[in-house]
Amino acid sequence: MTEPVLILDGAVRDFGIKRGVLNRRTDRVIRAVDRVSFDIDAGDTFGLVGESGCGKTTLAKLVMGVLPVTRGRIYVGGTELARKSGRSHASRTQIVMQDPYSSLDPRMRIRSIVLEPVANPRDRPTRKLEELLTMVGLPSDCGDRFPHEFSGGQRQRIAIARALAPRPDLIILDEPTSALDVSVKAQIVNLLADVQQRTGVAYLLISHDLAVVFQLSTAVGVMYLGAIVETGESRLLYERPRHPYTVGLLEASLSTSRFDPTTTTAIEGEVPSAAEIPEGCRFRSRCPMATDRCRILEPDLRLVDDRLVACHFAEDVSRALAS
Repeated sequence: MTEPVLILDGAVRDFGIKRGVLNRRTDRVIRAVDRVSFDIDAGDTFGLVGESGCGKTTLAKLVMGVLPVTRGRIYVGGTELARKSGRSHASRTQIVMQDPYSSLDPRMRIRSIVLEPVANPRDRPTRKLEELLTMVGLPSDCGDRFPHEFSGGQRQRIAIARALAPRPDLIILDEPTSALDVSVKAQIVNLLADVQQRTGVAYLLISHDLAVVFQLSTAVGVMYLGAIVETGESRLLYERPRHPYTVGLLEASLSTSRFDPTTTTAIEGEVPSAAEIPEGCRFRSRCPMATDRCRILEPDLRLVDDRLVACHFAEDVSRALAS
């Protein structure tokens, strides 16, 4: 059996808040990522969803090796990255950023941008550039042009070509369509699916756009205050969510709700500070189903209907779905 391209095993990332003279004393600790575990196989996509500030970006930095984990282990292509920082595994992991207008250096020609991640290309640079540009649907002879000569969708295609250049095992897609209009968004989503089918690359897709996530992802993880509260096959989470937070996210994103408005409630209130995570269930202060048990006891991830859910009442959430 082939080893997963990416393995996260109980990954934790803490940030200390410094106080006192010259900021030398750590006053308290913020846990941005809390015991996160999942894996991604070659050719698969893991979608990561959740509100802003839930820890998705920090998790991406851990996978990139930009930040080291505080505890736990991360493996990319079989190499452990735990407690290391830097870009030593950059050839294995690439990233496509959110904004195609700021992610490309305006002073560099497309040729240099696309081939920048390739230290020692085995093929002739010109031939490799033409292959990459053709793969993402751009003219093969546009290498001498600058980013400002392209539209937003074309710039995102350039960013995808750059990410593909070193033939990575994993590409992190950080809100890859959020800055694009609807028609261009659909084109980029189709391109990403086609590239994955042709190359077998794995994706870690981070997005607020649940429609894009469920269209591209093999599996989905729902993140709240640094922790995964539900994870499983994409289709299962879309059709039959089992955590109240997942239900709320879907209700907020769907143009026509599939949920019974008499038994479900949209997510209300603000996300608590990561420095003051509520005791018990971290979602209880915003959950319409919360009881005293939720205030006292933090739910563990447990298997419910072929997915993992951190909710004491996961079996009851099904009653919120329209019959």
